[in-house]
Amino acid sequence: MIDSFKYAFNGMAHALSTQRNMKIHFASAIVVVFISLVLKLEADEFLWIFLAITLVLLSETFNSFFEEFLDFVNPQYSEKVKHMKDMAAGGVLTAAIFAITVAIIIFGKRFGVNLSLYASLVLFAYLFYIFMISVFFKGGKSGKN
Repeated sequence: MIDSFKYAFNGMAHALSTQRNMKIHFASAIVVVFISLVLKLEADEFLWIFLAITLVLLSETFNSFFEEFLDFVNPQYSEKVKHMKDMAAGGVLTAAIFAITVAIIIFGKRFGVNLSLYASLVLFAYLFYIFMISVFFKGGKSGKN
């Protein structure tokens, strides 16, 4: 059982030491936890922050895994592999947008400002943008088959 934890920590350490985006997400998580502690968030607020951080780190870990796995299985360029990688990256972006909206709402409330509308606008803009790309640019393609 101890080995299982060791392997898990080694995997996260590998992701952190080799993946630029994981470094960015991890550093952001540390800053957000620090701010949360300074602001003395309530337990329910901290749970939302913790959920957001967990989703971002988890999705980035899976994204990194899929990228390495796909490069290992198919080292030459493939449009299908590109789409798989793009979808995995989209999952990370979705988790990051969720984290941003949670932070806007919770930290705004702590500073006495209701920013829920702005958080909703961030989420709406993201969803609208994805919708527009999928409709008008055929899922991010240039329109050519």
